[in-house]
Amino acid sequence: MATRRLYIIYGAGPDATGLVGTITTPIAAAGGNIVDLRQDVLHGLFTLFMVVDLSGTALRREELAAMIAGIAEQTGLQLTVDTYSPIARNAEKENLLAILVGADRPGIISKISATLGAYKANIEFAKTIGREGVFLMELLTDVSQATLPRENLLAQLRTEMTALGIQTVFQTTDVFNRKKRILLFDLRRSFLDAGTTAGLLKQTGLAAAALRQRFGTEDPAASLRVAAGLLEGLSLDVVQSVVGGLQASEGAAELVQTLRVLGYKVALRAAAFSWLTDALACKLGLDHVYGVSAGVDDDRRVLLGDAPPPEAFPTTGAVVEELVRREFVSREDITVVDDQAGDATPGLRVEFDTGALLGLYNQRVLTGESLSGLLAGCGLLRL
Repeated sequence: MATRRLYIIYGAGPDATGLVGTITTPIAAAGGNIVDLRQDVLHGLFTLFMVVDLSGTALRREELAAMIAGIAEQTGLQLTVDTYSPIARNAEKENLLAILVGADRPGIISKISATLGAYKANIEFAKTIGREGVFLMELLTDVSQATLPRENLLAQLRTEMTALGIQTVFQTTDVFNRKKRILLFDLRRSFLDAGTTAGLLKQTGLAAAALRQRFGTEDPAASLRVAAGLLEGLSLDVVQSVVGGLQASEGAAELVQTLRVLGYKVALRAAAFSWLTDALACKLGLDHVYGVSAGVDDDRRVLLGDAPPPEAFPTTGAVVEELVRREFVSREDITVVDDQAGDATPGLRVEFDTGALLGLYNQRVLTGESLSGLLAGCGLLRL
């Protein structure tokens, strides 16, 4: 059997439409066969690893290198050609897929990679997202040579990740068949950050102390009941104008998009009125949202002041159970991210059009009472 002539082409550079085609077309025209390709885009950075078999062509390495140099000059990429000597796959390989989710902080990747390395577990693939305070990582690891039994290794990883506030899920069978998983954002506090709220209060003359007294409870249901009373008679057109001005932060949009690429569904349970959570579902493309319905007079197109009934406030457990039924997943396939730590809304940060809000207030379309109700309708106030 003739010796295969394998070469690896690898490199990186600024992303642009059509780069893979620009690289692969001349190789194919010269008779080269691409036998492996890994390509990704990370924040506008294009990366490529490609194995080419020249066994069926007279193309020499020098000619391939010259061809790739020309492509690099044309595209602005930095590309390298090297001889490739494949290593036979280990028939005894034991794959482990580790999924880590929690609040983003320095040192998570360093800690888990150091632990796996210390026990001779080899990381073969890693994908990480760190956006808007949320950390998610998928690690495919070969544990066939690990110096600890698998159960002990998993226990060690769980302990170390728990100390960093990270939840761990392990898939030990059928690791290449991506399971359906759901990330549930369970949020009590407002989508308005403290700075935005303070700016609105300064411009409108509303007193933070009065709002603390009125909404200062840690009970979201009680806060929304007060807010509903303050919103009685407010036009639905005004509410739609306010939510129409919402903009998802760039990081939030990228986070949800990346989660979708990884096969996740994204759900939201929030201590906020459904006119806000429904708007967020449209802005961010969320799969499931659970907000609190506000009473509406459809004939007059205004909000009612009726306090939401107790059943309007589903518990986290009830939402998880509903997601299990609706998506046909197990409870371990649902990861909950809450906002108990930190001062910002994790993951789903949105920006309000404060200029539009102030305009409605200055025109007396919004009163101090209704503006207060709108602010509290976005979750427990950050004051």
